[in-house]
Amino acid sequence: MTASAQTSPAGGVQLPADYFGRFGSTQLVASNTDGFGVRYLPLPLKADLRLTLVKAPTYTDYGLSAQLGSLYAATGVFYNVPRAELTNAPASGLQWSGVVQGGASHSHFSVGYATQVDGGKVRFLNNVGVAQQGGVTAPYTQSEVSAAYGRTFDRVNTAVYSTARMYAFPVQGKAQGSLDVTLALNAPLAQGLTLDASHFERFTVGAVAIPDFGLGRYESSAATLTYRVPGQAGFGVGALRSRTSRDWTNRVTTTDGDLLLNVGLPVLLGGSVGYEWHDAAPTANRWRFGVSTMPR
Repeated sequence: MTASAQTSPAGGVQLPADYFGRFGSTQLVASNTDGFGVRYLPLPLKADLRLTLVKAPTYTDYGLSAQLGSLYAATGVFYNVPRAELTNAPASGLQWSGVVQGGASHSHFSVGYATQVDGGKVRFLNNVGVAQQGGVTAPYTQSEVSAAYGRTFDRVNTAVYSTARMYAFPVQGKAQGSLDVTLALNAPLAQGLTLDASHFERFTVGAVAIPDFGLGRYESSAATLTYRVPGQAGFGVGALRSRTSRDWTNRVTTTDGDLLLNVGLPVLLGGSVGYEWHDAAPTANRWRFGVSTMPR
């Protein structure tokens, strides 16, 4: 099959032209730590409708989500939190969102406007809304400025992403400001061999009235080394991948190795084995086994 619309010999099934491209955000879950199932599996419909069904060790997730242009809709249980959401968030223009969640999580309704300058490299967002969590109901304002800058040195691609945001809660007299900065690098090291690396920093000041809106100081680093086997069109090994991440804030390091096979699916599919180190709690160290995927 090609990526164009496909019809079965009986003429009963026709796939959208972009159907196979939707698998890039699908998450196959199969590990001793996260459980088994799939998140955001695209259904063979014209609309981009996704299915989530995961049996985690201590809970079960299930739900449907859809991305229809700038409109996002979801209903179900996601990461053990019941949620119904309808959000319109175009890159620029009118923004609005309604989220109702169960358990101890927050619910909110908001409306706002976003503008872009410098060819979309800088985006300004302002929202006003009301949120509820626990026994607190709080009107709030959200102001955000995000920017992206990229540059290529020979064949090495670099980028800097930043977001400055402010949440203010006038009734409670609270406000919190935060700044996120991400440095990213992509470098081809040899034929089929690519290095992707990133570092993230978050700085915060102030306090919030709605706990779910609160952010804390955080820093992390990640690196992925991928080797794609050249000329592999049929069944066989499609790629080898090594992934390492470091959570500097919580002092946790993970490393995983993936063997990814070309099995005729829109994604490469294979097994993963890794290890997780906890500096502050060595008894929490553990092996990680699972199934991994990667876009073809």
